[in-house]
Amino acid sequence: MWIRNAWYVAAWTQEIEPGRIHARTIVDQPLVLFRTSDGTIVALEDRCPHRFAPLSLGRLEGDALRCMYHGLKFAPDGRCIEIPGQKLIPQSACVRRFPLQVVGSWVWVWMGEADKADAAAIPPTLALDDPGYRLQAGQLDYDAHYLLIDDNLLDLSHLSFTHEKTLGMDMPQWADLRPRMSPIDRGLRFERWHTGHRPRGFMKRLGETVDVWTSYDFLFPGIFLQRTAFFPAGTAEASGLKAPQAEPLFYRVDEQAVTPVTGRTSRYFYAVGTRARDIDPDKLERLYAVTTTAFHEDKRIIEAQQKLIDLEPGRAMLPTSLDAGPTQFRKLVEAMGAAG
Repeated sequence: MWIRNAWYVAAWTQEIEPGRIHARTIVDQPLVLFRTSDGTIVALEDRCPHRFAPLSLGRLEGDALRCMYHGLKFAPDGRCIEIPGQKLIPQSACVRRFPLQVVGSWVWVWMGEADKADAAAIPPTLALDDPGYRLQAGQLDYDAHYLLIDDNLLDLSHLSFTHEKTLGMDMPQWADLRPRMSPIDRGLRFERWHTGHRPRGFMKRLGETVDVWTSYDFLFPGIFLQRTAFFPAGTAEASGLKAPQAEPLFYRVDEQAVTPVTGRTSRYFYAVGTRARDIDPDKLERLYAVTTTAFHEDKRIIEAQQKLIDLEPGRAMLPTSLDAGPTQFRKLVEAMGAAG
């Protein structure tokens, strides 16, 4: 069961190039995306109402999209404005236009009832060209249900094992210590301190040991917005193990979005970076490379997990205290589905 009354990330803004037609699928719904002459991005149903040919195989003519099966032509609002050899255009000759917003560098599409689309519900994210930050972005396609990827992001204890040579190197506390979890609108917030961390590589300049504050919001359908701040040793205790108020030595940004494509495929968008003053371009490349390697580690294990689940779909998993985040989020998803 899909939850359609929600915003989903369809693409990075730079992917939707002028003059090109882009096919996307979100919650089993084929979409066609393109830009009009003023740069506006449009999302239409990727199905001509005549013989159900994909409009993504069509042709852009100015701001209109022509089906290249029998030539029906559609305006950006989805209205058919031309049927070759026929003057009368019935009102039913139209395709659905989906509400769309650009926030940060993501293209968000509302898959449900148009009158319920509220742009204010889209969480604020950084644009990749924000002058205050250096960011690099990528994406991965998964052969797995989106909620398995969500589970992975809601329980970062796996960093100590899945990423023991990348993101979780020398950090067993990811598995040993539980974060503080609190409910937020359409999601959960996680906060924790890691004390006594020994920085590696170019981070050694921060000191022999540092305290690390990690906070992230996880929102439906799979929006992961994390900020990681590094402080001098002793900051955690001085802050009463609560959110710090001091200026960090180093400030990392991670923004990710999981988009369900079909019941067994998903797309994973991610950006990583820091404040502009914290890193130079060469070191950002290294940070991005390590992060991308780690995300391929996730992909490998989650796709293998999906295959085993499909062998015995009814087999129950063994719950542990690590599952608090995934369990609470799945309850939220169930409640959203029941509410329609």
